Amino acid sequence: MKHRLLTVATVVLVVLQTACTTISVNESHFLNPDQKIQVKELNKIEPTATTENITINGFDDVTLSGTLIKVDNAQATVIYFGGNQFRVSVAGGEPAQQILPMNVNILMVDHRGYGNSEGTPTVENLKRDALSVYDYAANLVDLENAPIILHGHSLGSVIAGYVASERPVGALVLEGSITNVQQMTSQRIPWFVKPFVELNFSDELARVDNLKVVESFTAPLLIITGEDDTQTPPVLAETLYHHALSKQKQLYIVKGKHHGNALTGDKLQLHYQRLVKQLNEKKS
Repeated sequence: MKHRLLTVATVVLVVLQTACTTISVNESHFLNPDQKIQVKELNKIEPTATTENITINGFDDVTLSGTLIKVDNAQATVIYFGGNQFRVSVAGGEPAQQILPMNVNILMVDHRGYGNSEGTPTVENLKRDALSVYDYAANLVDLENAPIILHGHSLGSVIAGYVASERPVGALVLEGSITNVQQMTSQRIPWFVKPFVELNFSDELARVDNLKVVESFTAPLLIITGEDDTQTPPVLAETLYHHALSKQKQLYIVKGKHHGNALTGDKLQLHYQRLVKQLNEKKS
């Protein structure tokens, strides 16, 4: 809310200093409702969709909370790992509505320390929790015929990449992903500052490396990024794509989109359905 008011105020001040004009100010500048998972909205996309609140024991018995969306005759199960501060109850609706048309089940879980999940987050804890989430999905009897797709956005892409290196995965989606912390940081520091800055990364962050993950990952791979993404610039996605070992890889740079809305691109279904098709051809 504060940021939205500052944005409107800034625009007004700039215009007043330059010329007289008319500015349209509407409700969207002040209201930012939660993007909750709503069964009615999901049923408009897939009439058979049902939701279930679930809990999973983390590696140290911390309780992780999430939502499982199931559809009839699902082609796959997508485990979605959200970005920093992602909460299923607040932001789960948007990715669910974008992914559901692929005729897939969707499992979303709050990171520990976020939303309804207990515990304190660290990089290592989140990675180990993600293995518990994968194992939960892999052992559900009613999901056993639906191969698993890992989909990670931003911070979640690091988690998805880690799970893909530790468990058998049908396919991998990296959205707004880094290569590694060193390259991401280098991209965001202005060239004229670099000679004067020395960064020391903790061991936990230094081990974060999706570049190494894709260099050995052979299953279908989809890399998504917004053309206007300034947090994880498209050059990082391009680097991942060019280093990826998979022979069934796709790069989708979404025109006019940024870090938080790349899934709303008009060609998402084309790329995602191709991924699901590749996955099921591999299974058969």
